[in-house]
Amino acid sequence: MRDNKYNANSHSGRFNKRITVMGPVIVKDDIGNESEVFSELRRLWSMVKTTKGSEFMAAAQTNTEHVTRFVVRYSKALDELFAEKKTRIEIRFKNVSYDVKSIINDDELNATFTIIAEGRL
Repeated sequence: MRDNKYNANSHSGRFNKRITVMGPVIVKDDIGNESEVFSELRRLWSMVKTTKGSEFMAAAQTNTEHVTRFVVRYSKALDELFAEKKTRIEIRFKNVSYDVKSIINDDELNATFTIIAEGRL
């Protein structure tokens, strides 16, 4: 592949959805006690791709499952964040929280990450 060839899949206009990465952070209170709180780690531009939506019956109620892929641009800071937090993070998109199931460096090319997440309704 030529270095300057246009690639439609990585066009910046496709990363048009704003997501928030939430995760555990250790904070100290007034007297020096440490506690872990869940707060915003980063805000990112993302491509959002729905992979699966299904309904199933369990315990006499209907449950809905939404599995979504979030594709974000690679950065060294994100690589370090994902290595440290792994799947202890969640994604917030359109007031829905998504539990992260896996984070993949696509083809190990350091171009994009694909985050597979399951929505909680």
